[in-house]
Amino acid sequence: MKPILLFDIDGTLLHVKRKFLRNALADIMKEQDISPDNLKNISFAGRTDRDIFNELVSSSGSKPNSEEHDMHFNRLKQAYLKVMLNELDRSAVLQIDSVTETIHYLKENGYQMGLCTGNFREIAYKKVEAAGLGGRFDFGGFGCDHADRIHLPGEAHASYTAFSGISPEPERYLVIGDTPNDIRCAKHFGARVVAVTTGSYSEDELTKFQPDTIISSMKNPDDWVVAY
Repeated sequence: MKPILLFDIDGTLLHVKRKFLRNALADIMKEQDISPDNLKNISFAGRTDRDIFNELVSSSGSKPNSEEHDMHFNRLKQAYLKVMLNELDRSAVLQIDSVTETIHYLKENGYQMGLCTGNFREIAYKKVEAAGLGGRFDFGGFGCDHADRIHLPGEAHASYTAFSGISPEPERYLVIGDTPNDIRCAKHFGARVVAVTTGSYSEDELTKFQPDTIISSMKNPDDWVVAY
């Protein structure tokens, strides 16, 4: 039986050019009276947008779980959505080697594919569209649903169940991602996981978290997409 595939986006399917992303965030933060200096020590890899934005808002002095914090968070989120949805296009995205061919092959061969990403839902679909992968992913779990990534495969499962009318066991899912947090969330849910070294983590770094498989490229998917 074919597994249900859940793909991370950044570092797995594509890269958004660092200059574009940092400049967009810096402009938004200036508009929202948050110092761009707060970006310098923030890690993005493997985190959810909700988690990152909570940290940015807290760094400006808003207390977590307060009305003020929620107001600033929502203002920052809406400003980010506006910029990304209006300005992110093909020129801001770098495709990762073999991804387009592999996703096309999997779609043509009847694999059901969704997203499991820390991105806000709207941004996730905008990114894959900009990379030429629009219309390939029918369901998913997103960074607007939870701050902690461990919950995202469960959200993707709920989305798949609503989409298909079927509620598979967790082990039917295969998460594909490039960070320790992708491995962590898959294991928390009970899914299998393929770690890919196309992001910012090396094979040695990912091995420590014990994924089921580690690959350096999505080329030759029959070698790493194993049947359930």
